[in-house]
Amino acid sequence: MIIWFPASGVVRAALAISLCALSGCAGPGVSPTASPAATSAPKAPSTAPAAAPTAPPSKQAAGPSKPAEQKSLKYGATGVSWNLVPEIIAQEKGFFASENLSVETIVAGQSAAVCQQLLAKAVEIGGCSMNDMIQAVEAGGAPLIVIMNETVTALQYGLLAKTAIKSWADLKGKTIMVGGPKDNTVFYVRAMARANGLRDDDYDFQYAGASSARLAALKSGAVDASLLSDPFDTQAELDGFTRIDDLLPKYVNADNYAGGGPVVLRDWGNDHPDEVARFIRSIVKAISWIYDPANKVDMFAVVGPKLNLSQEAFDRVYQKTTINMKQWSTDGRMKESAVQGVVQSLVELGSLKEPTPATKYFEMTYVDLAFQGAGR
Repeated sequence: MIIWFPASGVVRAALAISLCALSGCAGPGVSPTASPAATSAPKAPSTAPAAAPTAPPSKQAAGPSKPAEQKSLKYGATGVSWNLVPEIIAQEKGFFASENLSVETIVAGQSAAVCQQLLAKAVEIGGCSMNDMIQAVEAGGAPLIVIMNETVTALQYGLLAKTAIKSWADLKGKTIMVGGPKDNTVFYVRAMARANGLRDDDYDFQYAGASSARLAALKSGAVDASLLSDPFDTQAELDGFTRIDDLLPKYVNADNYAGGGPVVLRDWGNDHPDEVARFIRSIVKAISWIYDPANKVDMFAVVGPKLNLSQEAFDRVYQKTTINMKQWSTDGRMKESAVQGVVQSLVELGSLKEPTPATKYFEMTYVDLAFQGAGR
């Protein structure tokens, strides 16, 4: 089940401090098409630095011999997009059920809001970006940790523009829509534009947290170009918009920029290692199913309607992400150099004063627990 929870004014006020740390507290600039805010949740607890985190669970905690007890989890997602496909497949093809997990997906509308859902304990596991999670940790001491590598590098973003715009040079003096003032999409556009001869002051930004909202703004004519993830970039191209450039693999890759994965509160993960391990196994099973070419027709039947994809759009995205790029990790293991690349991008964005150790932000003990004795 996937649920949208637009926030009330009261909840928006409760979330303001933490979202400010993640978004940079910029002035108005979000298009009216911006996606819903965070889920209606209890007021978030303080993110002030607490005592040193407890040690992660030992490998002895996993692998009970008796059938696993049925558990219910809430998973926070940014939006219903291609990056949610492993969770959709795990749900619809029974991989969560095979681990005796009942998982409800709560859609927050933006990555920073997913981090806040975790802090408010409105969800147990969330798909907030590595960029936003690190900012939450460093800005307010948020006790968050990545439990597995799901997406091997950044999502495949395309820069799509109005039909009259044909090149990077044509974007001088124009408006580009990205996720937020301190969002990783700002870093992506900066890296792409600089490599193509544009200075940072040659164009302006507007903001909307989800690609669906950025595509809507592009279609409405409110902006000149939008940075869009799959499948929205493909849909925009099919609708006649100009593809100016793609982020991968020219500008970032799996060695220098981590895609990230599910995030939990440290203490919750330490107290629930079995549920975490079962969630990881479910996602890796789903990814293996996705990569089996025999399942392509069935995959379209499952995700096509949920993502509102035509067969042509699905075929293009599938070829690009599943065949060519291998977007998702098959073993869940994080690469330290890639996480360090995200840290360095935050230094460049001004969110961090200096680089911090990459190992501070991920914990692979849960992957070890999930596959103990499986030869991984």
